[in-house]
Amino acid sequence: MSEFWEYPGEPVWCREVRHRTRAVLASFSRVVDEAELVVSELFGNACRHTRSGDGGKVAVSVSALRTGLVFLSVADGGPRPSPGTRRPLAPRVVASDPDACAFRGLGLVAEVTDDWGYWVTEEGGHAVWALFEPPPPAFPHS
Repeated sequence: MSEFWEYPGEPVWCREVRHRTRAVLASFSRVVDEAELVVSELFGNACRHTRSGDGGKVAVSVSALRTGLVFLSVADGGPRPSPGTRRPLAPRVVASDPDACAFRGLGLVAEVTDDWGYWVTEEGGHAVWALFEPPPPAFPHS
């Protein structure tokens, strides 16, 4: 099953994105909580750190296979330039001060997913993805 949604790049839509993700993945109880957390973080990052937050759009995709594989992606309108270098910033895990209140999101995504990354879209934006792999098959004991 796959779902695709597009929203204005405004944080107020994050709640709906979380609820829709949870509804789509209701039968994937093994990952539904983590997937909701990840899609919320990625959507919030797109609103805060990209041109999507300047009146653009954010696209969200949720796919799940019967095998248990779950794939999420959040695509934005492209990075805002770094204030210091004026170069666009790519999504990355930032080593933060243990007492810091910000810049922990992608580290959290990396911790709760089996893999994550991004690609550059044709429009120059980023599509940040996260993968939850199915558990290994259980073999009966002899």
